[in-house]
Amino acid sequence: MKIATKLLLSLSLAAACLPSVYADAVKDVTVDYRHGYRLRDRTHYDKLALGANLPYDYAFNVETKFKTGGPDPKDKYYNDIVLNVVEMTLLKNVYYGDWSFTPFIQPEFSSVRTEWKFGVVPWYKINDSWAVGGMYRLELSDYAHDSQCNEAGHSNCSLDKHRTVNRFDAYLRYRWNDLTTTYKYIYMHGDDILFANKKHNYEQELQFDYTLGANREWRPYVTFADIGRSAYTSERQLRLRLGVAYTFK
Repeated sequence: MKIATKLLLSLSLAAACLPSVYADAVKDVTVDYRHGYRLRDRTHYDKLALGANLPYDYAFNVETKFKTGGPDPKDKYYNDIVLNVVEMTLLKNVYYGDWSFTPFIQPEFSSVRTEWKFGVVPWYKINDSWAVGGMYRLELSDYAHDSQCNEAGHSNCSLDKHRTVNRFDAYLRYRWNDLTTTYKYIYMHGDDILFANKKHNYEQELQFDYTLGANREWRPYVTFADIGRSAYTSERQLRLRLGVAYTFK
């Protein structure tokens, strides 16, 4: 984990230097705050992200996620907040007619794991209202320890475990004036237990975005998602997210 910490520090310093290096080229800097709640777990999560478009159709994003800490986090928000994970994304947009392709790399770090994600996002614009897209992402995770090892009944865990997951997303988007609706279906398959003691999992998500402001700089949004609750049971739960993004144009 020492190597991961040094790498995280190096990437953070690089991100901090980007505005000075590309002072005249960086544009559309976006600040995004999001609050989430999982109904069955009754737990709260927060995200704060900073992103910017760079020259030659590159973009960079730094995302920090927080959660309620302590021995009993249920029904508590903004209480004993602890850092959950830090994720960075470097991507490049490639356009070809009504198609766009976005390859990306996403290193992610937390106190229990280091994760590297590589993928590509294709989109096809059908018309001014409808668009379809998807994503393939390869996730490579190394765990410092498995938190499930401390729970009774879980003896199939090991230290310094490596996990590989293939993730496939499908998107359907509809835009009407300033309102955008996006449906997302996610399927994951890996070499470790992901959901209900099986090596695959799925999620569904429906998001509504609305743009405001003279330059469309404000974007409040709300998301409803059906997600798995545990790798060892078939329980599922509703995840609610409410956020707002502001873009400096």
